[in-house]
Amino acid sequence: MSVSERRRQRHNLERLHSECELNYVRLLRLMPEPPRLDQTIRVDFTHESKSGMQIRVEEITRYTHLLSIVADGTRPEWLPEIQIKVRIYHDAKMAEVVEWCSDRTIPWELAEKSSMQAPDEKWQWNMFLSDLLSHGLSHGMSKVKVSL
Repeated sequence: MSVSERRRQRHNLERLHSECELNYVRLLRLMPEPPRLDQTIRVDFTHESKSGMQIRVEEITRYTHLLSIVADGTRPEWLPEIQIKVRIYHDAKMAEVVEWCSDRTIPWELAEKSSMQAPDEKWQWNMFLSDLLSHGLSHGMSKVKVSL
């Protein structure tokens, strides 16, 4: 496969939408029904000590939920905790990463004109979410905490 073919494949909107649909299904499998505001779901990875992810429901609207996901655990001290925000669209049955590391918002477009972001950054973060959720479903044990 040539570089230009890989680039076109990477920016394929249909593939991104398919991945967002799969992430929606993965998230619903990890979350209890119905999710409540400020509810926290902790998924501990069974094969690694002190590692996992925490999913917190931050906002609930009629058609969407906003989740905060923190991937934590064993990592080098210099590597910061990975924090991402995911919007779940119930009408479209999709989940997409909308923000990461609390300070950067992913543009709606696949490629931003700014030199601060890679052209496929939106794709990369949604693929990371896919890998994280798949790992949690395969190797995780979830615990639900409800804040009152």
